[in-house]
This record gives sequence, C-alpha cells and structure tokens, in this order.
Amino acid sequence: MAERRPTWLITGASSGIGRALALEALNAGFKVLGATRSISQAETNCPEVSSRGGTWVELDPAQPHAYHQVVKVSQEQSVDVLVNNAGYAFIGSVEDASEEEFRAQMQVNFYGPLRTVRACLPAMRARGSGQIILISSGAGFTARPARGVYSASKFAIEAVHESLAQEVKSFGIKVLVVEPGAFRTPFASRIITPAHFSEGFSQIYEGTVVEQMITGHQTMKCLPDSVKGDPDKAARAIIHAAVGGHDYLRLPLGTDCVAALELKIGELQHDLGATRAIAGSTDAE
Repeated sequence: MAERRPTWLITGASSGIGRALALEALNAGFKVLGATRSISQAETNCPEVSSRGGTWVELDPAQPHAYHQVVKVSQEQSVDVLVNNAGYAFIGSVEDASEEEFRAQMQVNFYGPLRTVRACLPAMRARGSGQIILISSGAGFTARPARGVYSASKFAIEAVHESLAQEVKSFGIKVLVVEPGAFRTPFASRIITPAHFSEGFSQIYEGTVVEQMITGHQTMKCLPDSVKGDPDKAARAIIHAAVGGHDYLRLPLGTDCVAALELKIGELQHDLGATRAIAGSTDAE
C-alpha cells in the first residue's frame, strides 16, 4: 500500500510566495490544495498548479463563512500543513487611514488566518500531528512610518501564533512564522493607500517620512534591482524547515529582513538598558 502523501493547504496560492510554495510542494511530492478567491483567474495566472497535479479550492478567508468551508476541507482532505499566505499591505499614515481601511486590513491579514487556523486545529489534534505556517512579514516585528495599519495586522496575527505554538505543542502540532523582507513578487504592486488622498497622503504629511515611505513603495512596484528576494528560494527554505523539523518559531527571509530584525533587537536592548532601573524601582518593598 502506497504511503499517503502529506496534504498542504496554501491560501493565496496563485501568485508570489504562495505560488512558489505551491509549485515547490508539488515538486516535493506533496498533495497541494491551492486556495484562491477565483479559480478561473488562478488557472490563468498559474496554470502550472493544475498541470502538475494540484487542486484549486475557491476560498476567501476574509469572509466569515470561510471558517465552515475550511472545516469541511480539513475533514475531507486531511490537511497536514496549513499555510496562511493570502494578504495585502495598506500603506498610509495612522491619521490619514480611515477606520474602514483599518478594519479591511485586519479582516484579511488577521481574521482570515485566524479562521483557517481554528478550522484546521480540531482535525490536526485528533490526528496528533500537523503544521501551521504563517507567511507574515518583517512588518510583523517592526513598524515603520506609514506602515502602522499593516504592521498592526501582522503584529496581532504573530502574537496569536506565538501563543498558539505553546498551546498546541503537546498535541504534536508545530507552528512556524515566516517573516519575508522584500521579494520579487507582485505584492508591492497591490499595495493600497488611503482612498481619500490621491497621492496616498494628506497635505500635512508632505515632506515628511510618510511621503518618503509611500513614494518609496510606489517605486518598488517596478521591482528595482535593490529587491533581492527570490520567491523560489524562499519556498525551498520554508519546505526545508517544515520537513526538517525546525526548532525555532520565526524564520526571517532575506538579508534585508535580517538587518531589520537586528536593528529591532538593538532598539529593544537600548530601551531595556535605559529603563531597567526604573522598572525595578516600581516593585513593592
């Protein structure tokens, strides 16, 4: 009797890192379920998934009914590895962003992955094995100007996975948070800015770091040479971690992300050094 192939459910599998990961998983001999909002569009954008034996699943994790859809898929397909990759970036100042734009970002980047995770967990627990992989971002550990909304969604979903990793370890379920830097994918071309301002920022932020950040992101839509990240290499690194039994929670990808993480660690160490005595002085006698 042939050994059962592990099943990977990958959201946002029709482009970018999700596409690269779906194809690499198929190359590795895994069964791949590519989740997408539009199967017809996915077939057009990435016909290789079907031609290599993958299956498209029409799913929009941002919709509340997605939870029940994933429960059904998880039970029927016995999902071994869930990869939450679908998402987008909203770039704009905290002041310029509307509450609706905040909510839309959270709906996709926070509630979407949360739904699929909660839907897959019961079957994984019953089986005593499984892996949950979150494709997050360097924005999940550092918040730069004009990225407050995006970082809020990534900080929040990373917190869930950090807690989750400890909660499900005894059930044989592993959690991995992948934090890519800038990669050569269409992600930057899909960035959304505040709808109320044609330039992406209000007049009060002209000449500030907000304008610089938004202008920089608009330039990145053309994938300048400074963007070094290779999505195929990222996919191979993720699969190697999943198959090899990683002993870490976070996997930064790209030298730019490593530099950002080192800078963040340095900032935290500086703040701790500057406030350690203050913190200790507030303990009760």
